[in-house]
Amino acid sequence: MSAIDSSKPISMETTTPLAQAFMISARKIAEELQKLELTKDQEYKREDEELKSKLAVLSGQEERITQERCTLEQKKKELADAQAKLDHDRKTFETNMAEREKRFEQLKEDFDSMQRRANAMLEDNDSVVEFDVGGHPKKFKTFCKTLCRFPDSTLAQLMNAKPVNQAIIFIDRDGQHFDAILSYLRSEHDEQAMQIITRYPLDAIRDILEEAKYYNLRQLVKLLNWARIRRNKDSDMTLFEKEGDNGYVTKEEVDLTERNFTGFRFEKVHFKHGTSFQGSVLERAVFSKCKFEAVVSFIDTDLRKAQFVDCDVIAPIIVTGANMKGARLPDHNVQQDD
Repeated sequence: MSAIDSSKPISMETTTPLAQAFMISARKIAEELQKLELTKDQEYKREDEELKSKLAVLSGQEERITQERCTLEQKKKELADAQAKLDHDRKTFETNMAEREKRFEQLKEDFDSMQRRANAMLEDNDSVVEFDVGGHPKKFKTFCKTLCRFPDSTLAQLMNAKPVNQAIIFIDRDGQHFDAILSYLRSEHDEQAMQIITRYPLDAIRDILEEAKYYNLRQLVKLLNWARIRRNKDSDMTLFEKEGDNGYVTKEEVDLTERNFTGFRFEKVHFKHGTSFQGSVLERAVFSKCKFEAVVSFIDTDLRKAQFVDCDVIAPIIVTGANMKGARLPDHNVQQDD
């Protein structure tokens, strides 16, 4: 039997039925193998895509876990910082509380000391106190409550600081006019005090005024200042009288020429009659709520830094030749004649 030439197609007509059946089966097997190969390729591609999808999910999860780890580390750091701040604040609070407790104890001790002193003063309020003022031959005696009449005065503060049972209190001042100070403290009202003050000559009033300033008796200073201007320079005739509760009014024409009113305060004065301050010194003087109903002359006066505050200027104020540097004058009825 001769060999079969495979390069030539086998004709179904020239082959036997068995060979034809074999060829048909072989062709079917080839087709099945081709289908199987195609199915395997598709399955491999599907599995590869699934694997890539799973890898992408895992990569995203890994990135999220990394971010959460960073956030956790940040919060851990913030928590540590907050704990450190809390510890610092607690130490600061404890320190402040300790200082406050210490301060409270000191204040309590000071209060108890003041309470004891206050009780001692109440017990000693009616006791008699003796003063040696500048070695004056006369020894001055008065009640403790008399000296404490004005709590902000120097004498009241002196009594507050006085050791209990101190026999004599020495004051390093001229004792010539200390009795006038005590007379004022014993007076019941300003009218009575003014009656006492007017008994003294003008020179003595000036000296008493200095003592009143030293003892910080402000109302007495005011009364003494008024006593100075209520006197005519040549006689004891009073030139002002009371008007209302706190004011004064001229009784007649007033001559206040060539006087020294440096820093003096004229408050609620009604200049109802002609008044002359000619040649006087009124540096830093203050006219507050005064009424100028008649002509007032400030000719050739020293009005440096003088002030007119809330004044009712009806009649002219004459300031010819006055030194008005820094003065605050009324905005009307001010005349400066040539």
